[in-house]
Amino acid sequence: MKNPYLFDLAKSKPTVTKPAGTVQGAYEKVFPVVKGQKAAMFLVVLKPGGIREPHWHPDAWEFDYCISGKARMSVVGPNNEWQLFDVKPGQVVFVPMGFFHYFENIGDEDLHFLVSFNNSGAESDDDIGVSVSLGGTPRHVLAATFGVPKEVFEQVPKLHKEVTIVSGK
Repeated sequence: MKNPYLFDLAKSKPTVTKPAGTVQGAYEKVFPVVKGQKAAMFLVVLKPGGIREPHWHPDAWEFDYCISGKARMSVVGPNNEWQLFDVKPGQVVFVPMGFFHYFENIGDEDLHFLVSFNNSGAESDDDIGVSVSLGGTPRHVLAATFGVPKEVFEQVPKLHKEVTIVSGK
């Protein structure tokens, strides 16, 4: 009989597979015991140079634990406050609900980040990425916001699906 309280995250099928990294998750669709419990956990592995797309979660905070590798992270909050910092194995990072953030692998080995949320859904169900956000904003609005000509944003694609993980190399 299968144990409903046990989930093998490391052997689970990735929810995101890109050349720069993967995301594996224990959330309500694949680990039913967490449904309604406001809990989910994801293992994010980024190759050297891999970047977790800048994003925010409108309905969840995020608690990150660096298992191995070296990360650089930025968290942006209200009042135009932001912090850019490095994260090494054994350290944890807390990102409050709705705060804009990203992380990237700045080391020479794979980065393993364990990410927990107070939301039982898939990470992509409570995630707004910068790629879709910029793609969904008219170019003249972006130009006015940044004080540059509209042509600066002509090459920004109009994406309808976030990129999640990209390579910075």
